[in-house]
Amino acid sequence: MEKILAGKGLEIALNVCIDQWAPKGNISYLVVRLDDELPMAEIAGRGITTVHASASMIKVLIMAALFSKAMAGTLNLQDTVGLRDVPRVWGGGALQELDVHHRFTYLEVCRLMMVLSDNWATNLLIHHLGMEAINEFAQSLGLKETKLLRYMMDAEARVQGRENVMTVLDLMILYEYIYRCRETGPLGHEMWQLLGRQQFRDKLPFYWGEEVVFHHKTGVLEDVEHDGGILPLVKGTFGLIVFISQVPNSEGIPLGAKLGDIMKDFLENSLP
Repeated sequence: MEKILAGKGLEIALNVCIDQWAPKGNISYLVVRLDDELPMAEIAGRGITTVHASASMIKVLIMAALFSKAMAGTLNLQDTVGLRDVPRVWGGGALQELDVHHRFTYLEVCRLMMVLSDNWATNLLIHHLGMEAINEFAQSLGLKETKLLRYMMDAEARVQGRENVMTVLDLMILYEYIYRCRETGPLGHEMWQLLGRQQFRDKLPFYWGEEVVFHHKTGVLEDVEHDGGILPLVKGTFGLIVFISQVPNSEGIPLGAKLGDIMKDFLENSLP
């Protein structure tokens, strides 16, 4: 991947912030320029191949795998699945408040997974798509370190060492794939719009204002605060991802917001 030399100043500013706020944390970031005609170019990066617990960032992969099957004609997004198909789980989302007799289309379930980070919806998609098929799709995109190894909220699997993992580089490759699909038809456009309707804005876009559209996803576990997506600006379109691990959540959230503020300011005011 080509590196833009002018991004060195951004790396310095981000690393100084990290050293001040969370010197003992395991923190990775990647900022790139995206272009319809050219490969993505790195502006700033740190630990881009470091493997992290993915938290809910893995849901971006599940969405893309679902839509790839719809694009291939092997799955109809209007077919329905029932809540009874997998056990109820808690955590993020809305389905947990409903009775188990409800049925939803694949598209509705995916929307809940992405916009509200619904864990029950996510497990329904994992169940019906299959972990093996989702991981094979990740490999087909060249995601070298991304693995889906457990359902959402499966504490026993985590104790056994089965964790969903990802790198910021893998996620950026996945985002570039979705970015390039956005104008290929209604399904690609739907994926793009789903990222833009994310309701959680407490990290990277916190200081940007609600009017700034950020096509992104967040992820949270104990001592894990991730955020990343695609930011269209006047100067161009940029991918921004931060994975914050081994940092208390009460410190990781404001750190993510500060890093997002530094990134956007640099892209708007300092990048040639």
